[in-house]
Amino acid sequence: MKKIIVYALVVLTCCGCKFLEVERIGKTDIPTYFSDISSLEPAMRGTYHELYSFYDQYIVLYGEVAGDHLVLAATETDWQRVASFELTYMDETSIAGYIWKEGYNIIANCNQLLYYAPKLYDSYPTYSALISNSMAQAYFVRALCHFDLCRVYGQNYAYTSGASHLGVPIITWVPGVYDTIERSSVSKVYSQIISDLNTAIGLFTDSYSKEADYAGPAACKALLARVYLYMNDYANAEKYASEVIAASSLTERDDYLAMYHNRNVLGAEALFRLNGYDQSTKLSSFYHYSGAKATASNSLKSLFTDDDDIRKELFEYTLVSDDGTSTYYDNTFTKYLCTDDVDDEQRHYNITVLRASEMYLIRAEANCALGNLETAAEDIKTLQARARGVDASSISLTYSDAEQLDSIIMAERQKELCLEGHRFYDIARRQESVVRGDDCTSTLKRLEYPDYRYVLPITYIELETNDKMEPNPSSN
Repeated sequence: MKKIIVYALVVLTCCGCKFLEVERIGKTDIPTYFSDISSLEPAMRGTYHELYSFYDQYIVLYGEVAGDHLVLAATETDWQRVASFELTYMDETSIAGYIWKEGYNIIANCNQLLYYAPKLYDSYPTYSALISNSMAQAYFVRALCHFDLCRVYGQNYAYTSGASHLGVPIITWVPGVYDTIERSSVSKVYSQIISDLNTAIGLFTDSYSKEADYAGPAACKALLARVYLYMNDYANAEKYASEVIAASSLTERDDYLAMYHNRNVLGAEALFRLNGYDQSTKLSSFYHYSGAKATASNSLKSLFTDDDDIRKELFEYTLVSDDGTSTYYDNTFTKYLCTDDVDDEQRHYNITVLRASEMYLIRAEANCALGNLETAAEDIKTLQARARGVDASSISLTYSDAEQLDSIIMAERQKELCLEGHRFYDIARRQESVVRGDDCTSTLKRLEYPDYRYVLPITYIELETNDKMEPNPSSN
């Protein structure tokens, strides 16, 4: 895959949106590359390759380190600074700079394809489906990256009336050297995300049938459900979550662990995942039993009160050596551990970005907010029944009002999606405070909402090279 990455063609040799301010090296090669129909699929594979690194190294880990579910090793000084919300605009060589740079690099890849692909319709009329499906995938990835960037650098949607506060720049074209790049409001960013996803749905052809390693119509609708939940638009969140649930299924309990541990088990509920073959292994090393950089907090583990909940098994691992000796690890996390008996070259894990379980949780939270408490409770029973290996009719939930049911839903969300990169983003969108237990090694045990540190600073090099870029507040 490394040999076909379009990343090398798009010229991403500078930091942040600085690439928007300089002449692009090799720009005459890009039209030549995209003049042939054979360029489209390799271009998208290269884009997925970069998206995997984006999630493996930054998006998932930031979403957990900044939350309340991890106990970091004392030696992890860089991540300790993230957990303590100490990053400033001078931290260019940290996730504050890297998320910005890598996110817009991927968007640049998508924009190159979306600019040149329509020109191929006339030259290759028999390949119109390939062109349309490639463009649809690019629209999806562009929407996903704008969404991720906005929830990292922009305060939650309800932070101001009408989401009028600053989000991130909306880049939907191939910028010229002198184009002005400015931040848009969160409202406008979300409108663009929704527009891109609807455009993608309209472009996918009826014959499109690729597996979840590639974006498809179901992934677009699932992301729309998530986006509308972040907007507190519960009616639309419920609508799209229901459409996805109706067309998908949950992974059976017997395959639940395998969908994380076995590289060949897709898992029935996968809607969009990133294939880790020949990729980075940041998440695996972060939680690896042989020397974890972080372990699950007591507050997270205490949520698993049922002994038969299969999700508890993700927090333990038994290593069997060649001589048959077993070593048990009870303070680890294995969602990113490949346990297949294969050569190291084949050993990898896949990152699931969207899956049907989340849709049940979104629909439950939305219905609870809309006052449909019994309907919301049924979705939670479905997930608990799968986890415990019982029939949903045997499960009863105790609540007297929407507030109590909402607490049950959020506890279930933490159990089902734990350490998949959702926690801090959930705390922020719900306008809650970050509250950590005594076992937390961070110097900051509580961050009261609202606070300017709920977003990362835009770093110095971006501000220095673009006088139109407005900064986020920073401690210095």
